[in-house]
Amino acid sequence: MSKTYWQIAAGAFGRNYTDYFIKHGIAFVGGDSQIKAMKDVTVGDIVVLKQGLSQIVAAGEVVERDGKAIGCEDKLWLRDFDGWDLPAYCYVDWHIPDDPIKTSGLTINTIQRLPQSRHQQIANDLLLLPVHNHEPEPSSTNMISDDQLLEHLIAEGLRASSAADLTNTINRIRLLAKYYYEKCTWSDVREHETRSFLVVPLLLALGWSEQQLKIELPCNNGKIDIACFPKPFKNKSERECILIVETKGFEQGLDYAPQQAHLYAKDFPTCRGVLVTNGYCYKAYMRKEDGSFDTKPSAYLNLLQPRDKYPLDPTSVGGALSVFGWLLPANIR
Repeated sequence: MSKTYWQIAAGAFGRNYTDYFIKHGIAFVGGDSQIKAMKDVTVGDIVVLKQGLSQIVAAGEVVERDGKAIGCEDKLWLRDFDGWDLPAYCYVDWHIPDDPIKTSGLTINTIQRLPQSRHQQIANDLLLLPVHNHEPEPSSTNMISDDQLLEHLIAEGLRASSAADLTNTINRIRLLAKYYYEKCTWSDVREHETRSFLVVPLLLALGWSEQQLKIELPCNNGKIDIACFPKPFKNKSERECILIVETKGFEQGLDYAPQQAHLYAKDFPTCRGVLVTNGYCYKAYMRKEDGSFDTKPSAYLNLLQPRDKYPLDPTSVGGALSVFGWLLPANIR
């Protein structure tokens, strides 16, 4: 029986999953049509991992692990991939060239059959390379309830009288974020909406005043989406920004935003942390003693499903309670 060849894309600009595909020996997708296509994949099929429309970065054979080759909705870490729900997957033994293979004729679709013989031949050639050793998948994480969240914040200094307002604000943000996610075209939900209707309301509910926040503050390297100050901002000579929040729209991922925000932080030696967010997912990067930032986040929060650890790296990256604690004005100073 002849093998079926597939092409698959590992995300897009700002949300590239290539490293996770290869690291864990897997391919995964989200969206109704992509999930349907993944169900047609079977053991022995050949998968070509593409980047854009002109590069092939790996090829591999679909394999069984523990008696299973494909699945859907049973891996929690794929249900919150920086906010994206990517439930359908197959296991792949990847073969990786030293450099991506340049080609043409690949299509824009996330996953589909690969009919062209020249692409199939590239895949066959790559299969002659050694199999890339895969690592174990991320361990499980635990949900954080709203009661746990409030108890933690009150212990960290949130006024008990503010708890009801914060709870109501979080519920409003969740309702609006779900509306954007489920009912809207993501490209229409721009960063101005996420900043105005999702991010700023949360900051205010956590105790920041409007006078402490500057929107689109000019700096040497561009404009900071939200700059947070320890006291009311009065004029442009104020340089004691202690927290930078970089906001993105729903269609954009958070992969490249940290570099942009870290660049802004160079103008503010007093800046303690940088957060990048699409309005409901937050990645926090706290400044180290030497003034630098790690490329890996310090903690992660998904307001729609807050967890105790970062689903993609639970062994070394904190979760919802850490992010909320750092968002309190008193704690970031």
